[in-house]
Amino acid sequence: MPSREAPALLTPVARFHPENGFFRLSGELVPGSPYLVAHLAIFLVEIDVTTSSQLDAPLYQAIARSLKGSLSAQGQIAFPAVKGAVDPYGQRINRLFSLLGKPLSPSELVTLCQHLATLLKDPPASSQLVLSYEPAPSPRQGLVYRLDRIKTKTPSQTLLSQGQLVFPSIPCLRRDYLQQLAGLFALLTHPLSQTQADQLEARLQQELETGFLLSPQARLLVRYASNPPEEGGLSCQISVATRSLAEQSQTLLKQTPDYFETLAPLTKVMDLAGSLSADETPVLLAGVGTAQSALPLARQGFAVDAMDLASPFAERLDQWLQEETLPIRVMAEDILDPLVTLKPGQYGWGLLTEVASRVADVEALEGLLSKMAQALRPGATLLLNLFLASEELPRTPLVEETARVFNSTVFWRSQLESLLERLPLTLVDEVPVLAYEQEHRPPDQAKLDPWYARWAQGQQVFAMSSPPMALHWLTLVREDTPEDTPEDTLEETPEDSKEENAPKPLFSTVETQF
Repeated sequence: MPSREAPALLTPVARFHPENGFFRLSGELVPGSPYLVAHLAIFLVEIDVTTSSQLDAPLYQAIARSLKGSLSAQGQIAFPAVKGAVDPYGQRINRLFSLLGKPLSPSELVTLCQHLATLLKDPPASSQLVLSYEPAPSPRQGLVYRLDRIKTKTPSQTLLSQGQLVFPSIPCLRRDYLQQLAGLFALLTHPLSQTQADQLEARLQQELETGFLLSPQARLLVRYASNPPEEGGLSCQISVATRSLAEQSQTLLKQTPDYFETLAPLTKVMDLAGSLSADETPVLLAGVGTAQSALPLARQGFAVDAMDLASPFAERLDQWLQEETLPIRVMAEDILDPLVTLKPGQYGWGLLTEVASRVADVEALEGLLSKMAQALRPGATLLLNLFLASEELPRTPLVEETARVFNSTVFWRSQLESLLERLPLTLVDEVPVLAYEQEHRPPDQAKLDPWYARWAQGQQVFAMSSPPMALHWLTLVREDTPEDTPEDTLEETPEDSKEENAPKPLFSTVETQF
C-alpha cells in the first residue's frame, strides 16, 4: 500500500568510494511524487539447484526449499525517467523479481505498471526512478520493495545499480551461484563475457571453500555496484562472513535471558538416568547448552562434569551454580579439540548431545567416540544423538555440505556399523529422538521447541514431510579391553623383574629436537 512517509532513498548522483569500490546514490524525493511500497510474499533468491544429478527430483527440490531461508538480497536500481517507458521497465522489474524468487502475480504486475504510468506520465527532466528492495522484516520471509521518482542535479541516461546477495557457503553450488549472478548482471545491462564468467567462477570457488573451511555456517557475500559514469561498467566484490558458535550463543542469551529456565530436559536422558544409580558417577556431559541436562541430573544426585561447546553457555551455567549449589563441574574445554584429553576410566556414564551433528565427517566422529570410550569405565553407558540417513539416500556433496550448513552432519548406517567395529563400544539401542519424545514425554513436561522438532526430523536439510534422515538416540556400552586390565594383575616375567631391579639413571639421556 502507498505510504505517506518520505522514503530515505538513493538517487542517481554517483559518488565513488575508493575504500570499498562502490558508489552511493544520494538526492531528494521529487515534491509531491507518488511512490509505491509493496510486500512480496516471495522467498529470497531462488536457486535452481542443478549440481547433483544423483538426487531424484523431490529430494532435490526439498534441499532447494531449505536453502531459501539462508539466501537474501537487497539493492537499488536507478532508471532514467523516460516518458512512456512503462512496459519495458515493468518487464525488467518483473524479471528481476523472477530472478530473486518468483515473478509478480498478474495483479501485482498491473499495480506496478499503473504506478509506473503515473510516475512516467510527465517526468521532470532532472528526475529518475529508483527501485529499492530488501528482506521483509522478521518473522516474515520475502522482500519488500518501493518505487519512487526522485530529483537529481546530474541525471544519468543509463541504468545504475548497487546491491548485495547472500549465499550459504556450499562449495558444490558454485556454478549455480555463477548462473544466478550472470543472470542478475545481464538484467542490470552488464552481461558477463566468457573470460569474466571464468574469473568469477574461480573466485566463487575460492571463497566458498574458504568459508566452508572456516565454518559451514559461513555466508558468501556478493556486493556489486555500477562504476562512476565516466568509468562505466560494474564492480563486484566477494567476501565471506562468519559467526562463531560463541557469538551465536551470546546473541541468543541477550535476546532470551531466561533461556536456561525455558529448557526442559530431553526425555531419553532422564529415563536413562532413572535406570542408573547416582553412584555411577561422575557423568561426562558434552554438548551445546549442557545446562539442559546437567541441572536436572545434578538435582537427582549425579555428579556432572559439563563440557559446553559454547563458552557463553558454560559461563551462564557457572553463574547459575553461584545461586544453587549442585555437584556440577564446568570444564572450559572443547571435547572436539584433539589436544583435549580425558583421564582414562574416570566416568560411570557419558552423554553427548548436539555434538556428533557438528563434526566434519566419519573420521572426526570416530575420534570423538574413541575419546569418550577411553574416558569411560568398562560396562559404562554412552548416550549420544546423531543424524542417520537411509541407505537409499545418495551420498553426494550437495547432501553432505547442506547438512553441515544446518548443523546436521549426516551418517549412513553402514558407516556407523563399520566405525563401531573399530571401537570398544557395543550398540544396544537405537531410536529416533522425536519418536521417543512423542511416546514417552511426560504430559506435564513442556513441549519441545518447534524449531528443535523440525531440526531433529531432518527438515532443516530437506524441506519435506518425511525427510530421508533424522536425529537418533544411540545407546552404547563400553566393552572390556586388554588395556583395561590393572597393571598389578599382569603376570610378571623374569625380564620384567630384572628391569625393575636395575638401577635408574638420575637424569634422562634422551635428547629432544624441535
